[in-house]
Amino acid sequence: MERARLFEIEGETLAWLACYESQKHVDVPDSLGWTENALNIEGMAFKLQRDVSNGGHTQDETRWLYVVHTDVPDDVACEYTDWYDQEHLPRLVGVPGVVRARRYVACDAHPRYFTAYDLADRDAFTSPQGLEARKTPWTEKMRNLFSNTRRFTARLIVDEDWRSP
Repeated sequence: MERARLFEIEGETLAWLACYESQKHVDVPDSLGWTENALNIEGMAFKLQRDVSNGGHTQDETRWLYVVHTDVPDDVACEYTDWYDQEHLPRLVGVPGVVRARRYVACDAHPRYFTAYDLADRDAFTSPQGLEARKTPWTEKMRNLFSNTRRFTARLIVDEDWRSP
């Protein structure tokens, strides 16, 4: 089973974001060992690193996607991964209106890191709980190391599952 989702990116200029999720093999160098759980977005392939959900909503209730696409210096990449997996994603998924958070790494592109938050409430991160969840010393440290960063919110237009032949 694979999934295609089309989003309209909020902003002054009409822009679209197409995501194709697959459980199939990702064609990347064998040395990386990435074989499944891929995301293709804007022509770039990403490997799923972490998937956290709150269990309070179904995927069908998520009408919004909040994206953070960034790079960090190579010498802090391990700490960046630890921060996201141990603190940041679990805290943010605990915010009312945040249904799921997935962290990806690009197969061969920059920005290298891509995080997608499925939201039932478009304003979840600007709520008092959302602001509090992001207020930690570790978060402040890591966000100061981001470079080449893009953040945006997008509204779901099309969501389809399909089976490959």
